[in-house]
Amino acid sequence: MLLMTRKRTTTKARLRVRTSFDGFRIGEEIEATLDGPVAGWVGIGLMEVIEGGKAEAGPSSVESDVPGDEQE
Repeated sequence: MLLMTRKRTTTKARLRVRTSFDGFRIGEEIEATLDGPVAGWVGIGLMEVIEGGKAEAGPSSVESDVPGDEQE
């Protein structure tokens, strides 16, 4: 019997809180491992990667088209 194991990554990253939740305050910066709930928080936009690690769009990136952020 062959068992497949999933390789775990423990990439550390510096994160900024984008929306206050669960004891975190907007603008707060933390360092955390990008796995489990932290990866989920980044994925749904509660936090953003500002150094290290990788977000879906690449290292330290945020979406360029933010609703309500119209600059003309």
